[in-house]
Amino acid sequence: MKVIAKYNDSLHNPYWKFQLGPDSYEVKDTPLRVQAIKRRLQSDPDFTLVTAGVFPERLLTRLHPYHDYIRDTAASLKEGEEFHPDLFPGEGANLPRRVDIPLQGGIWCTDAVTPIMPRTYEVARASADTALTGAELIASGSERAVYALCRPSGHHAGPRVFGGYCYFNNVATAAEYLLNKGRVAILDIDYHHGNGTQEFFIQKKAVFTASIHGDPVVEYPYFWGYAGETGVGQAAGSNHNEPLPLGTGAAGYLEALDRVIAVIRRFDPKYLIIAAGFDTHAEDPIGGFRLAGGDYREIALRLAALGLPTLICQEGGYNLEFLGDTVHTFLRGFISPRPRQ
Repeated sequence: MKVIAKYNDSLHNPYWKFQLGPDSYEVKDTPLRVQAIKRRLQSDPDFTLVTAGVFPERLLTRLHPYHDYIRDTAASLKEGEEFHPDLFPGEGANLPRRVDIPLQGGIWCTDAVTPIMPRTYEVARASADTALTGAELIASGSERAVYALCRPSGHHAGPRVFGGYCYFNNVATAAEYLLNKGRVAILDIDYHHGNGTQEFFIQKKAVFTASIHGDPVVEYPYFWGYAGETGVGQAAGSNHNEPLPLGTGAAGYLEALDRVIAVIRRFDPKYLIIAAGFDTHAEDPIGGFRLAGGDYREIALRLAALGLPTLICQEGGYNLEFLGDTVHTFLRGFISPRPRQ
C-alpha cells in the first residue's frame, strides 16, 4: 500500500491541556503522532512511503472561504507566536468577513483551541496536498487503496468556519477532486463527529457522508452528529449518522458499521474515502469507546469487502503508545483479504 506523507510536519506543534473530571490530560496534536505511525509502517515492507505532491491553491480556496485568513494571519506572525481567536460573534453578526485582521478570526473559527502559528498555513496546505495526492492515485487507477498520513486533521473544518484542531478539510477536498470521475462515499470513523465534512455535502446528493461517533449529547462537537441529520432538499438521505453511547465496545460498533455499509452499498459510489480517526481506542485520552487493537482489523476487513477504490485519510488518535500499532492493524486488515472459508 502507498503511504502518502509530507515531511515538514514539525513546523506546526500546538498543544492543549484538558481537564476531564478528576484527570488532566495533555492532548498534543504533535508531530510525534505522525512519527509514531510512520515508524510502525516503515517496519513493514508492504507499505511504501511517498512524498505528497503540490496541488493548485484554487483547490482549497474554492471550498474554504477562510483560506486567505489562515494564510495571511500565519504570515503576519513572528516565530514563536501563536494566535488564538477569542471573540466569537456567532451567526448573523453585523461584521464584514475580512481576512486581513487576525483579531476578527472569530468570524471564521468555531473555538479558541485551533491556534494559528507562523507555519500553520504551510503545514495545513501540505496536509490537504497529502489527501489530494492519494485521490490522484485512486482516480488514475494506479492504486486501489492509499493511506494519506494527514496532519493536521480536517474533518471539523467546514464550508463556513474551521476549528477542532482542523484548518482545511482534507477528505472534502479529496472528494471534490474525485467527483469529476464519479460518486463518492465518505465514512468518518473518528470518535468525534465529522461536522465539517457533513456540512460540506449535506445538500449535495452526489456525495454520501456517514459517521460513527460518540453521541454528541455528551461529546464534541455537540451541535452536530445526530441521527436525524439525513440530508437537505434533493440530497435527502445522503447523510447517515450513528451516534453511539459512551463505553461502546466492538459488538455495538460493528453493528453500527454494518448498518452504514448497507447504506453505502445502496448508494453505489465509485470511490470510498475513510476519515480514519483512531481515538476510538479504549486507551485514547479523549475517546469514550472501548475498542481494542485487534478490533481494527475486523473493521478494515468489512470496509475492504466493499471492493471500492479507497482513500484512507488520517484524522485523530492521541495515545502515542498505541497509535502506530493501531493504524498498522487497520491498514493490514484492509490490504489482507479475509481467508475464504
